[in-house]
Amino acid sequence: MGNIIGLQNFRINKMFSFFKRTKIEPWEIEFLKAVFLKLSSELGNKLYRQVESGLLKGVMVGMGDIPNYVGFTYNSFFYNKFYEPIAENYKLSNISVKNGYSGKLLSASVYVAFGMINGYSVDSEVSKYKFENLEIDTSSIKKIFIGAGSNSKITSFLTEKERKFINDDDIYATTIENKDYYHLKELEDGDFIGIDENNIVYRITHDPLEILPIDRNRLVEIIANESR
Repeated sequence: MGNIIGLQNFRINKMFSFFKRTKIEPWEIEFLKAVFLKLSSELGNKLYRQVESGLLKGVMVGMGDIPNYVGFTYNSFFYNKFYEPIAENYKLSNISVKNGYSGKLLSASVYVAFGMINGYSVDSEVSKYKFENLEIDTSSIKKIFIGAGSNSKITSFLTEKERKFINDDDIYATTIENKDYYHLKELEDGDFIGIDENNIVYRITHDPLEILPIDRNRLVEIIANESR
């Protein structure tokens, strides 16, 4: 078996066109490496090792319902090393990168399925692009879970009363000082209420950057007040 097609959990259309490119470009590899290096976390290191190992063999273009989605095919030799059958699927969104053709900034997302890099997408209105990998900004990156059971670990921390004030679509992970915090509720000026994987709740401000633990029993009160 020469290669294994990237896991298509995002409703991939099976129609094939012989005119679509299948070769992965060097700038795509460098883009992924640059993003994962900037994450400077266990997650970033894990995904970087996948790229370095040679897991990604080729691409599939125009085969999904996500605009400008590029899926990856895998080298079967490395497949079992990285495949995680019970891992949650997610995307890393809000990656800012310069288009080498137009010089304009693009917003890109990287998709991960079953623990492996699955593909990436860029702004839907862009028809021609090439990433300028020296111009990448991950300061606003978000980890957004996808599919059934998304955010299940975080939502399991919340009481029934707390869930009434928190929208599942508002829950996503953001990395601050090499640690993941999960956004629960937006506050003013980009500040937010977040929670970590130890079920500790924080008020997180960005100017200045402060991560302040708050009384877990006051979460409903604080979120309810912010919702008024």
